[in-house]
Amino acid sequence: MSTKEPTQKAKFLLKALELSLTTDVKDDYYLQPKLQKCLSLDDLAAEVAALSARQEDAEDIARTGRDLMKRMMWFLSAGYSVSTPLGYFRPTAQGVFMESELNEAIDRSRLTLGVKYSMSDEMRQALADAEIDVEVQKATAGPQLYAVVSAHDADHPDAVTRGEGVPVSAGQVCVIKGRNIKVGGDGADIGVTITRVDGSEGTTYFFPVKKLYPNTSARVGFVMPSDAPDGSVWSVKLCTQLGNSGNLLKVSRTVTMDENFVIGETGTSIPGEDDDDSGQGTFG
Repeated sequence: MSTKEPTQKAKFLLKALELSLTTDVKDDYYLQPKLQKCLSLDDLAAEVAALSARQEDAEDIARTGRDLMKRMMWFLSAGYSVSTPLGYFRPTAQGVFMESELNEAIDRSRLTLGVKYSMSDEMRQALADAEIDVEVQKATAGPQLYAVVSAHDADHPDAVTRGEGVPVSAGQVCVIKGRNIKVGGDGADIGVTITRVDGSEGTTYFFPVKKLYPNTSARVGFVMPSDAPDGSVWSVKLCTQLGNSGNLLKVSRTVTMDENFVIGETGTSIPGEDDDDSGQGTFG
C-alpha cells in the first residue's frame, strides 16, 4: 500500500514537575510524557486511509489490521517471536516448580505468561525525530494525582524500584497516590471515577466516599472491578469538596490523572511524589 508521509514532525509534549524530594535544591524538575488521547486500531486505520494515495476504506484497513493482530497474538501464544516495524515481541514465562511437579499438569495459577517488547530501530528513530515541547507544571494547591498502584506497591515503593512490584489486578485493592486528594463532601459526584479508554467500550465505574479505603490526603484506595480484563487501560478522575486543611469548600474540585493505568502492569516510581501523610494506613 502506497502512503504519503505526514508533512509535520511528531510533537512530543513533556511535562516538567517540581522534584520535591530534593530539599537542598528549590528549582529542579523531572520530566514525564504528557499523554494524549488513547488511540484505537480504528483511529489508526482512519489515519492510514487519510494518508493513502489510493481511495482505501478505513474499515477495510482496520479489519485487516485486526486480523493481523489476532494472528500475531496466536503465534505469540504458541511460542513464536514476532518482529514488526514497531519492535520485537517475544513470549515470556515466570514460575518455579519442583521436579516432581513437572511430571503432571502444572499449576497454572503459579505460572505467569507474558510478552516482552523491545523497540525497533525505526521506533527509536521516530522518537529521535520528534520535536520536544516542555510544559512546566508548578506544584498546585489543589489535588494532585501521581499514579495508581497495587496496595502492595503503595506500602512497598522500594519493591517497585527493585523491579519486584505487584501489578494492579482485577478484584484487588488499588491505590491512587497523590497530594491533597482526600475525598469528602456532600455532592452526588464526590468520589472516584475510572473509565476504560482502550477500544470503544468506554466502561465507567464510580466509587463514592463509603467505598474508598484508605482515604487520606496521600492515598485513596478502591477495589478494581473483578471483570476488568488484563491489559485494559483506564483513566481515573477524583472529585472532592475538601480543602487542603480539611475544611469543606463551597465548590468541589475535580481532577483527572494525566497518566492512564493498565490492569496487569506494575506502577512506576514517581521521583516527585510526597507520601508524608500521617494517617495513610497500611495493608499488612
